[in-house]
Order: sequence, then C-alpha cells, then structure tokens
Amino acid sequence: MSSQPPSRADRRKQETRDRIREAAVELFVEQGYEGTKVSEICEQADVARQTFFNHFPSKRHVATDVFEIGLDMMETHVDTACEQADAIRDRLRIFFALAVVPAVETGPFNREFVAQVINSGDIATDENHARRASAIFLRLVQRGLAQGDVTRRHAPEILAELVEGAVMTLMRDWTARGGFDPAARAQQMAALVADAIEARPDERD
Repeated sequence: MSSQPPSRADRRKQETRDRIREAAVELFVEQGYEGTKVSEICEQADVARQTFFNHFPSKRHVATDVFEIGLDMMETHVDTACEQADAIRDRLRIFFALAVVPAVETGPFNREFVAQVINSGDIATDENHARRASAIFLRLVQRGLAQGDVTRRHAPEILAELVEGAVMTLMRDWTARGGFDPAARAQQMAALVADAIEARPDERD
C-alpha cells in the first residue's frame, strides 16, 4: 500500500526546513561554521528566529542534518562506482574521486565546517550515523566479494572499516593540514586501499 502524499502544510514545513539548511550551508562555506550565527542563518533564509528553532534546536542540529545528506551522497557514490566499474580497484578509484568533490568544490571555508562535522562527537560519532556509514562502506566490500575480486582472508566488516578509515583519514588530513591536492591524494589512498583488500591471485582460482 502506497503512503499518503504529503499535505500542503507538510510540504511548506519541509520547504522551510530546506531553506534554512541551504542558507546555513551557504554561510558555513562563506564564513566558516564557527563564524556563522543563528541570526545570520535566519536572515539568509528569510525566516523568523522562532521559525528556525521550530525546525532545528541549535546550529549544531543543522550541521547534523547536512551530515545526513552527506551520507546520502556517499551512498550514491558507492552505487555509482559499482555501476561504472567491474574491478574493485576501479570502483575504489571512482568512489574516492567522487567522495572528495563536494569538499574541494565548495571553497576554502568549507574546510573548517568539514572539520567541525568530522570531529564533533554529537555528529560523526552518533551511533545511528556511525552504523549507517559502516553499512555504506560494507556494500562496497560486499560487491567485490560477490565478484571475487576482494580478499576473503579478513572479515568483510574489517575490510569496510579499512575503507572508511582511509576516507576519514583523507578528510581529517585535508582539514587539519592541507598543503596537498585532495583529488590526487584521494587517488593515492584509493590505490593503497585496493592493494590491501584486493583478492590475491591464488584467491581468484
């Protein structure tokens, strides 16, 4: 049975929430997360302060919402990589390239926002978020296992943690130090991960 379509009130509520989130992201990118005030988000979104708090208890909750959208994008990147490549090495190359594009293209101030999200115990390490992120990387590994090009010498969950750890290390390194080409480093990390999780020749027999 299909669900009922959203009512006009529900649509308007979602539109307002989207507008607040989009305004917040624009300001986070332009001014940095810490440099953005709730009052500025309200002005950018053209909403009253109380309207903001009707949708988000705090600025941190807006960042959490953005993080969840980031997980949606990550899941899409995995699907795209699996659709475009047959070999795990190529899937990792495509995935890592897609994973860094949003961070690279949104400007230098986004680095501070990404760092805030990654390092926030309320966001990145939330149990539900962590579980969902792990499931996304596990899908990438399981696709390789099904095709026989990912090693079975280690548990799939451990291999997924290795992939996830490489992505997080890349992002942390970029936010903390910079001074390198993220796209080029992403390809280096993809190659390193492929070396670690690819099936050995004797496993392909």
